[in-house]
Amino acid sequence: MVKMTSNVENSLFYGKLSPCPWIDDQHILLVSLEGTRSVLVKLNTETGSKEYLLDQRYGTSCLDVLDQIGSRLLLFVSDLNPILSENTKQGIVFVDLSDGCAIKEFWKSRLSDNPEISCKYTIKSYSREGSEYNGILIEPGEGCSDLKTLIIFPHGGPHSMYTTAFRYDTYILAQLGYTTLLVNYTGSLGLGPESISLLPGNVGDMDVKDVHHAAMETAPGFEHVVVMGGSHGGFLTGHLIGQYPDFYKAAAMRNPVIDMSSMVGVSDIPDWCYCESGLDYNVYHLPTPDPTAITAMLDKSPIRYIDQVKCPVLMLIGAKDLRVPPSQGLRYVRYLKSRGVACSLRMYPEDCHPLSSVACSGDSLVHTHLWFKKHLNLS
Repeated sequence: MVKMTSNVENSLFYGKLSPCPWIDDQHILLVSLEGTRSVLVKLNTETGSKEYLLDQRYGTSCLDVLDQIGSRLLLFVSDLNPILSENTKQGIVFVDLSDGCAIKEFWKSRLSDNPEISCKYTIKSYSREGSEYNGILIEPGEGCSDLKTLIIFPHGGPHSMYTTAFRYDTYILAQLGYTTLLVNYTGSLGLGPESISLLPGNVGDMDVKDVHHAAMETAPGFEHVVVMGGSHGGFLTGHLIGQYPDFYKAAAMRNPVIDMSSMVGVSDIPDWCYCESGLDYNVYHLPTPDPTAITAMLDKSPIRYIDQVKCPVLMLIGAKDLRVPPSQGLRYVRYLKSRGVACSLRMYPEDCHPLSSVACSGDSLVHTHLWFKKHLNLS
């Protein structure tokens, strides 16, 4: 219905369809991922034209459809800073498109009632060797301490993205005094189809350089720069502390990809290892790749740089992870210890890849803060 182009404005990045997407016999409603936002789009199925809904009202916030009956929508409005103006506070909104997108009801988030725990954020644009990408810089709000510490936080995937939707982790880090940079490097959703197609075969190089370039541009004025990430974000963390060992002063890694050549035979997504290494995959591949494939995967993996790592590393692992098996992180910790690098391991026996249970997510964030505080001598 919509022709994909290299131009973000002219493309549609499907986030999700609403439960009953048809507005009428010609238009459907969907959520599109563009830039750093999830936006609401009314799509004409005959002409392929699209119309943004409620865009002016909600500015840089993200919109998601909870339910829909014809032109009546139940939306969730979310923002990294939940303390917004009266008309754009975070919460659930009942909208009628047939009545000029009139707001019929609004149930605000309780976070909106606590202005003393706000944060602030800025959308950043970066350019490196002709590649355009973005990031979101989240800073402590008024009344918060400032630790003068910048956390670089690349996302996983790698074909996912950071948006301006509320995140508990960066929100808490801001209250603690950290500034966090979320980087949407080349290959992220919302940057255009051309950007997405550039990364397979170039992981461990293009994405690493993008993230480090963003870190270098943002670092002036900070006393410390640290890095954390999970899954492919952990893969990038391993690369960053190995390729730029004097720049990053501490790291936290969550279920990281350390060596694709050893992961491919035990992961539930072996095709990921082939695809991101720039190799063809079919279901008849043996669990152990041929030597050429092994070499290609190893060449792109952070394990290559293990001998250059200097900074202290916190490893957070879900014991039930099938996507990136625990052996990846466990081997990395063992190799670091054998080389005299300070590291600590926290294993969560009942958690898997996302480490998303309430107990685990809270514990891992607290220990990440304590790790940085200890090794940076933060007050």
